[in-house]
Amino acid sequence: MTSTGTRSPGDGQRHGDLDPPTTLIPVTPPAEAPTTALPVQPPNQPVPPPSRPQAQDTAPVAGWWRWLSPVLAALALLLLPVAAATTDLDALDGWGLAKILPPAAWASLALAVAACVAELWSPRPRIPMLGVATAVLILCSVGMPSVVQPTARFTTAWLLAGFTDAIAGTGVPPTGIDARFFWPAFFAQWAFFRDAGGATQLDEVLRWFPPVVVGVWAIGVYALARSMLGGTRTPWVAAWLFVGLNWIEQDYYSPQATGIVLLLTVLTFCLGPLATRRTDAAGVPSWPAAHPDAPKLPLLRRWAVAAMTPPNRPTLPPRQLLLIYFCAALCLLAVAPAHQLTPFAIIGQLAVLAVVGRFRGRGLVIVAVLAVMVYFLIAARDFWMTQLSLITGSGDEEGALQAGIADRLTGDTGQVVVKLLRIAVPGLTWLLAIAGAWVYWRRRRDLVPIALAAVPMAFAAQGYGGEVFLRIVLYGLPILTILGTDALRSLVRRNRAWEKVLAVGMLVTFGTLVLIRGGNDAYMLVTPEDVTMTRQVYAEAPPGSKVMPLSNVGPYGLEGIGEYHRGSNVDGCVHLANDPLRCIDEELPDYLLIYPSIENEGVYLNDKPPGWSQQLVQELVATGNYVVQYQHGFNAVLVKRGMPGWNTPLGGDLP
Repeated sequence: MTSTGTRSPGDGQRHGDLDPPTTLIPVTPPAEAPTTALPVQPPNQPVPPPSRPQAQDTAPVAGWWRWLSPVLAALALLLLPVAAATTDLDALDGWGLAKILPPAAWASLALAVAACVAELWSPRPRIPMLGVATAVLILCSVGMPSVVQPTARFTTAWLLAGFTDAIAGTGVPPTGIDARFFWPAFFAQWAFFRDAGGATQLDEVLRWFPPVVVGVWAIGVYALARSMLGGTRTPWVAAWLFVGLNWIEQDYYSPQATGIVLLLTVLTFCLGPLATRRTDAAGVPSWPAAHPDAPKLPLLRRWAVAAMTPPNRPTLPPRQLLLIYFCAALCLLAVAPAHQLTPFAIIGQLAVLAVVGRFRGRGLVIVAVLAVMVYFLIAARDFWMTQLSLITGSGDEEGALQAGIADRLTGDTGQVVVKLLRIAVPGLTWLLAIAGAWVYWRRRRDLVPIALAAVPMAFAAQGYGGEVFLRIVLYGLPILTILGTDALRSLVRRNRAWEKVLAVGMLVTFGTLVLIRGGNDAYMLVTPEDVTMTRQVYAEAPPGSKVMPLSNVGPYGLEGIGEYHRGSNVDGCVHLANDPLRCIDEELPDYLLIYPSIENEGVYLNDKPPGWSQQLVQELVATGNYVVQYQHGFNAVLVKRGMPGWNTPLGGDLP
């Protein structure tokens, strides 16, 4: 006989059966038999999640705190027009831009720093707001000269704009003029942009190029720091530290500025999505510390095993890996025809990463080497055949130190102080990075980052000239600042009181940055009158004329590259101002350009008396070889007698 019964929920819990009701046959056990049923178990209670160390991150953020960083950033931007209107550029001296900046400029910089710090200290920092605050900080520090000066500073930027103009005119780089035309990719790129935009000048591009390209560099450093250090706040500190220590001023309109963008892109790929770590099959993860459970092996054997063990594969899907390989290879191919030194810096750093097995895709090293070799043998062969010392090394390290450091310590008190700071800041950067390398080593047993920063030091033996040390610091600065940030993070973790000290240090660092970067502005300033005067000279001078500046400062090369002669390199007359009367008599330029920056260079850098350039004009006119075609203050154009239009004033929109 059967009957249908319905179980209670307690029965289901007791037997662990959650199926639907079934037909049961009642069985009555003997009264004396002990029951074997399990006791009713209480329902499982949910386990509370472990408490988070940063409990304040989940707390609601006060309304005033949410608006603090945006308000500070907005105030910093509002003060910039006031700073531009109240800066007296005529008061520039050997101390450069920092001495003449009004209080509004310094207040703007302080507010920009405060906006970054306020958002960083927020209980829940917002990535978009941190990005905006970083952009404002760059504009108020690196971009301060672009804000307060009406045109782009830096003579070389105007010269490279002239190179772009030369390629835009014919589409072919002129030969026999400048070695940089052997690497014309940057100039061809901007000539295309200029023609595509229907523009005839790049004046505004030159002016705003430094803050924009430094912003792109900061993005690359942030991405590298995310890969190397992790966290949410630390990568932003690394980006700020990079900007604050980047006094090198290689971010003007130039091929190396684009080269650094490509270098950071490749490093970000290799240390980010392509990053790996060798695993020793004997149980030793990397070197030199052995796994606690593994037998102790000799150090050389561990190195040998690690070198022969292939890196582990990244976890990305194959399609994403293929896309990353393609983009990295494209960057390596693009940098080869763009700059002389940057490809070698990338190859050196990639080789270090490949040897220690830190990224998957070591074929990228082969791509970079082949790109440089092919371009070396085909397009740049004529240059390298006479400049092999740039590759093999000149062996004159003492001469390189003399040209890169000692020869630059000239000028008045302001110039010497600024240049000593340019020596001290890299030294302090390296000390901070070494401390960070120790912290990084203790946490991850990894010395690869410090090796990446040391690779560019190989350029010290090259015969590249005095600027080689600027490039050494610049190529290693991203990794150095990331390591330095790790040292600062370790310091703050030990004692949170250091946060306030570091905030003050950040303000001092960016103030020093403005002083160092603007230290040469007395003779690097370019005025709208300089630009207009130079363009008018090229508009009226016959093609083939010899147009020369009294010294190689000012916008003398903004046009006419390949159409006008630049001099014949008379011995001792690299600058006509070195020995004006003798050099001008031997060179006999058809048009002689004189700018206020040339006057200031002589006064603040070469210990000449004030007004020396005007006195020289009078002496040249007295010789009877030249006449003054235009003069306004320290701006002047002298024309050799007999040239077309020599006895008529310079036209155009000049005062």
